[in-house]
This record gives sequence, structure tokens and C-alpha cells, in this order.
Amino acid sequence: MMEILKKAKGISSNSKEVEEGFIFVAIKGTNYDGHDFVEEALRRGALAVFVEKEVPIKDSRIIRVEDTRKALGELASLFYGEPSKKLKLVGITGTNGKTTSTHIVESVLNTAGIKTGLMGTIYYRLGEKVYEYEGRTTPDAVKWHSTLAQMLTEGAEAVVAEVSSHALDQRRIWGSRFFITAFTNLSQDHLDYHKTMENYFLAKARLFTEYDYEYALINADDPWGQRLISMAKRVITYGREGHLKVLEFETSLRGSRLKVEYEGKRYSFYSNLVGEFQAYNLSLGVLVGFLFGLSAQQVQEGIKRVLVPGRFETYMGDGFLVVVDYAHTPDALAKVLKTARKLTKGRLIAVFGAGGNRDRGKRPLMGKVAEEIADLVVLTSDNPRYEEPMAIIEDILSGIEDKGKVVVEPDRASAIKLAIKLAKEGDIIVVAGKGHEDYQEVKGVKYPFKDADVIKEALNV
Repeated sequence: MMEILKKAKGISSNSKEVEEGFIFVAIKGTNYDGHDFVEEALRRGALAVFVEKEVPIKDSRIIRVEDTRKALGELASLFYGEPSKKLKLVGITGTNGKTTSTHIVESVLNTAGIKTGLMGTIYYRLGEKVYEYEGRTTPDAVKWHSTLAQMLTEGAEAVVAEVSSHALDQRRIWGSRFFITAFTNLSQDHLDYHKTMENYFLAKARLFTEYDYEYALINADDPWGQRLISMAKRVITYGREGHLKVLEFETSLRGSRLKVEYEGKRYSFYSNLVGEFQAYNLSLGVLVGFLFGLSAQQVQEGIKRVLVPGRFETYMGDGFLVVVDYAHTPDALAKVLKTARKLTKGRLIAVFGAGGNRDRGKRPLMGKVAEEIADLVVLTSDNPRYEEPMAIIEDILSGIEDKGKVVVEPDRASAIKLAIKLAKEGDIIVVAGKGHEDYQEVKGVKYPFKDADVIKEALNV
């Protein structure tokens, strides 16, 4: 393998990207099977072609392996100089909190002078430099290792990354070594892909059972986290009864205060982040900072500076507040609505939809959550993709008993403006589901759209 890599000019699992001297790895995907394109890759001048099953072609360049997904990760890691072994890599997985947690860690480390890259749902970046983003939280193996290598070349000492369940199931980060792996929580999402919560959990668990790492940080207050503790090695827990113990947490529209105990000492931290769920995101960030050898003061400075696009972003109206949040699962929606409920003096208005061609089972659950917590529910479109918006809305409605507290407006911009028009002094409007996203995907086309832009226009700010 090393002899082939020394001669290789590139690696790809897409036959159309193959050039003279490239290595082609045939991957069986959801829609296409790379084994059907072996002949094309050879014709384009592939130096070697890796397959995991028999193909009807005889060529000395074809190499049979047991698992081509793993082979792609190993090859990409070696081709790019094994960057994960030269960086302090932090991988965070879980249903909710990944984006906020990675931003907290990035800010804490960068503020302390540890140049740190970030890879996740919003972007891949190192300082002010934003790298080419392929639209996935965790990219394919080649993009993953090449981006780590590029960050390393450009001075990164550490990288913090969101690791999705899809990426773990598809071995997209194979060949990586981590300094820290972390688990936030698990609740229903992506069952269109994983089918069952058990499969979903086992995909997440792979980060802790199949990879090399120094520390596993696990949320001990999450029931799935409790199960994971027995499967991982070198575990450090955080939560109400964790190794890093949350003693107190207070949150208001002005920010949050966290008090923790770790290794016999007590610490207090302040953050501009709002919401009870931030107790866990901030605790994880504090714990990572301590494991990097930072002082409590250094950690506090980093926490104070963190900004997370589309996560409980607030906009003031005429006596009311509008919140934009990425919450798109029943659990995340419940958390953001409960936070808003405690902060509101008036009514709580929820504006949301659900993504098309995704887990249908969570739609009625989201409807039930909104009905139980909000005073008024405005149902609208999210990213309908190839589904009809009203069909998605009907699925959400099936979980709501009191239809009298529901307004249906399929056009998302109109729904947001309607909620703002209905708002009175003391009310809070939560616009959930899209957060930082700057598009709306309809019938395969991504149209420019951002919740915050619609809100600012409606509020004249």
C-alpha cells in the first residue's frame, strides 16, 4: 500500500474526479455503487482501484480489500501525512449541542493561544479563514483528512469537530486519532436513516469503541450517556453527578452563570449564552479547557467571547423578543421552548416546520412538544425538499390535539411576519428549525433564505 501511495497523485471515491495517477476507492453508497464505475476509473488512468467485492474486470491495478470505506479513510490519512496524529483533535458527537459545544471549545482554546480549527454544521474554519464547505456536518474521508492537513500546514495545533452519526456509520473519519472524544446526549433524529434508536446509538458509540483517543467525555445525566460510559475507555463524566459536577446554573436574557466542582475545587463561569441546556455545553467546554491544561481564568475568557450563529439568537421587537434557534428535533425544540417559557412575561409563540425527506416519526412529536409548551403555534415550512409542505405540516398536526392554538402558514417568511404581527408586549417568539441556514431547499433547489433577515425586515432593524 505504501508503495502505491508514494506514486499516487490523488485519491477519490468519485470516478469522475479520477485523473492519471489517482487512487480510486469503490464505495457502495445509498444511490450509487462505486463498483459500477471501476472500468471508468481505470480508463481515466487510475494508478490503483480498491474494491470490496468481485468486479467483472481483470486488471492488475484492482486490489480487493475487506471494507473499502475503511480503506478510503486509511489511504486518505496516509496520503495527507496522518494529520490527526499531529493535531490535538477533539471530536464531539450527540443529537443536540454539537455546534454550540464546538464553538465554545474553539473559543476557549483560541483565546488561550492554542490555534484551533473548527469543522461542523456551519463551516470549516481556522481563525478568519473559511475552507470549502461541502454542506455536510462531517465531510467524506478525503475531505476530512485533507482539511485537517491543510489546517495543520497553516498553523493549527488543535481542531474541534462535530462528528455526525452518518459519518460514523459510513466510516468517514476512519484513520483518525483523537485527543478527546465527547458525547452530549441522544434523542430522536435521523431515524429515516438509522431506522431505530438502538442503531442510532450504536452509530454514535463507534466514536468511543472503534477509535484511538486519550479521553472520553460523557454527559452522565443522559440515559444513553450512562450506557456509553460502560463501553468507552478513560471516561471523564460531566453533569449533576459527573467528575465535573454542575452545582448551580442560572440563566436569563442577559446570560448564564455556571458553578461547577472538579477535582476538589469549585469554579464559577459567566457566559452570554442563554438557556438551561447551555449548562451541559458550557460544562463540556470547561472540561476540555482543563484537559488542555488551561487555568479557570483562561477558560472564562474563552467562554466570554463565544458566539454561535443561529443558536438562541435574539432580536428585540416593540416590547417583545424574537428568538432564532436551529432546534429541529423534539428534544431540542422542547429545550428551547422551555427556556423561552421561563423568560417570557407574556405569551410564547412557536414558529416551526420540519425537514422533508427526513425522519417522519419526529414530526408529530414536535407538534406535541409545541402544543404542551407554547401558547400559540404557527406551523410552516422548513426545508421541504421533495415533499409537499402541507403534507409535512399535516404530519406535525397529527401530534397536536388542540388545533385551536395552531395557525398554518406554509410560506415561511409570511409565517414569521404573521407571528411578529400577532406579538404583544412581554411575548417571546421562537422561530425554530433553520437557525444559521441561509437557504430553503425546495424540489432540489436551494433558494436564498434566512430567518434572521426576515425578522430584521419585519422589525425594521
